[in-house]
Amino acid sequence: MSSEPTVRDGVLTRPLLLKLLLAGALSFAVVNLVPRTVSGGGSVPPVRMLIETATIVGVICATLMFWGLRSDLGLPATAAVYAVVFNVLVIVVKLGLAPRGFYEVNQVRNLDGTFSIDNAFGAVLAAGVVFALYLGVYLVLYRSFRARIEHMADPDPIPRFAPGRGAVVGIVVLTILLVASGGALLLVLVPLAAGLDYLDFVFSSSLSLMIGIVLACATALAAMAFNKTSERAHVLGDASVFMSFFWVGLYFLALYHVLWVVYVLVLTSIWPLKVVTPK
Repeated sequence: MSSEPTVRDGVLTRPLLLKLLLAGALSFAVVNLVPRTVSGGGSVPPVRMLIETATIVGVICATLMFWGLRSDLGLPATAAVYAVVFNVLVIVVKLGLAPRGFYEVNQVRNLDGTFSIDNAFGAVLAAGVVFALYLGVYLVLYRSFRARIEHMADPDPIPRFAPGRGAVVGIVVLTILLVASGGALLLVLVPLAAGLDYLDFVFSSSLSLMIGIVLACATALAAMAFNKTSERAHVLGDASVFMSFFWVGLYFLALYHVLWVVYVLVLTSIWPLKVVTPK
């Protein structure tokens, strides 16, 4: 099993990159085509179709991720398994549980049509808001376990921010901009707030507790994967193994949100949402 670093000069090597691109291409085809195989009828996507989509994408991404982590990064099987299961749980939420919960609530509660996810802008906006939350948790885990290999690593490519000072500066700058623009900046911030509608619907559904538990398990497994990977990097004396793992994980998290945008646009074109458009 090769333990040769897969990041040189900040670029993934070709074998690993090909696996990542293949996972993306195959998954894109699945979310685009599987919903169209349903014969139609009903006001919500069939549970079976949601399960099939999440399962197929999960198998594709899990297989190629495990292959890449083992053959290209040389990670132990335990680290690869933790990473794979963590990613599968995220897929289950993104492509299965969350869409189901969203449609469930939409049957009894109309959606504001200004920035709803049945149009490309609204879908991208919602995906961006949710991805920011995932990214925040992912970076916290990364920072926590990078400390173990900090002494042998190159300068951290991920910028650091002082939370206290950054928050104060951000509030001051935002206040100045709001005053200077006469409140016009609020027109830019409203769409960002509207992106939270998706989370509101999902966590108002009967699946909210299950989604929370699955995401908590995914976070724990991600921490275990980071832990095993940092241990491996420490043993090898090679911090690039840890950084390779970080970039691979970040790629897949971003991929799932891109897939989600395509998926919800396909779903809502077949099973329209109940939307109220303000006059």
